[in-house]
Order: sequence, then C-alpha cells, then structure tokens
Amino acid sequence: EEAGIPVSVKKIKEGLTLEKNENGITIGYSSKCTFFRALGLLKQHIDRSDNFRINEKAAYDTLGPMIDCSRNAVLNLDTVKKLIRYFALMGFNFLMLYTEDTYSVEGYPYFGYMRGRYTPEEIRTIDRYADMFGIELIPCIQTLAHMNALLRWEHYKDITDVNDILLIDEEKTYQLLEAMFKSLSEMFSSRNINIGFDEAQLVGLGAYLEKHGYQDRTELLFRHLKRVIAICNKYGF
Repeated sequence: EEAGIPVSVKKIKEGLTLEKNENGITIGYSSKCTFFRALGLLKQHIDRSDNFRINEKAAYDTLGPMIDCSRNAVLNLDTVKKLIRYFALMGFNFLMLYTEDTYSVEGYPYFGYMRGRYTPEEIRTIDRYADMFGIELIPCIQTLAHMNALLRWEHYKDITDVNDILLIDEEKTYQLLEAMFKSLSEMFSSRNINIGFDEAQLVGLGAYLEKHGYQDRTELLFRHLKRVIAICNKYGF
C-alpha cells in the first residue's frame, strides 16, 4: 500500500499559497480560479523532497484567452472542455469564444448555416462547465464588419453596406442585432460582452453612400455604436 501525502485546503483573503512541510501540503485559495491554479502548482512541485512555500498574487483582475471559432475550426464540446481544464490550471478566469456567425440566432436560419455553429444547448453546456472552474464564458461577436460569411447570402443584401460590413441606419440591421443579443442573453450567464467594430474601413462607402449620400464616417460609427449599446443594455450586457 502506497503512502500518501495529506493535503488540506483553506480559504484565504487574496491570491494563493501552496505550502509543504512535515505535516503535509496546504493549499490556500481566494477564488475558484486560484484553487485550480494551486492544483497546477501542486502537480508541478509535488515530487520535491524539500519543504517549500509558494505565494502568488495575480497582477490582473481578469486573465484569459480568446479562441477563434470563425475560421473553419469551430471547437467541439470535448475540445473546449479539455482547454477549459488546462486554462483552469493556468489560473485563467475568463474565456472568449470568438464567433462571428458560429452561434444560433432565433429567426435567422442562415446565420451560421453550414458553418458548424454552436447550438444554444452547446453554449449553455460550455458555460456551466467553465463556471465549475471559476471561468467566465464571455461572448465575443461582431456587430459591424467581419460578417462576410453571413452577408454572402443574397437574403441579406438589404443589410449589406459593402463587402462584409453591415448597413448602418437600416432598421433591418438592428432587428438582426437585437435577435443576436436576445439569443446570446439566453445562452450565456455572463453579462460581459465583446462587440467587435474592427476593420470596417469602407463603412458608409457602399450601399450606404448610394442611399444616403456621403456622411462623416466617424459620426456614422458613433451613431451605430449608440444603437448597439442601447441593445446591449436592453439585454443586461
């Protein structure tokens, strides 16, 4: 029969501690993510023959990765769960899955069509699993450009400005955005959200220009941002 090493766990005010002495090993943790980080350190140092004490204090309130799930590589549930376990041992406390159109939006069957989109139940499963390890699953989406996979469909011609950019000031655009946020609010428990506005250099220079004429494009972006934030607020984000 192999001899074991007694491990005790205690809650502390801040950071984490890992101590080994003649009586065994003691883990001190202040949150779920610091507990799992301490487990990772325990795995790393458990074979040491000397007594030691490790203290860690996080330099950031939040730390975590963003995984691109919009480039023909939507992670399946088993892979996401495996990564979550790794991230927990690293002490991460949030995870973003970057999904341009690879999630389900009620009433929009072409949103993520043939793209391996996550179902609502899959997102909820990932959300619950991440929470077990103290990791907040945060939606990371696009609300202006980078919508090429969606806008390639003729069905969405009337909300396309140019290339992969949504048509600002078009009510159908905001109907889509509201449906997106409504669906996200029902899938994610987090009310933090990343609303991408990047790489919309041609905004206002396509269908918008033909429909409304040239406008100050900075003002155009701010006007769109206000509409998006209002929808965010409506759903508690």
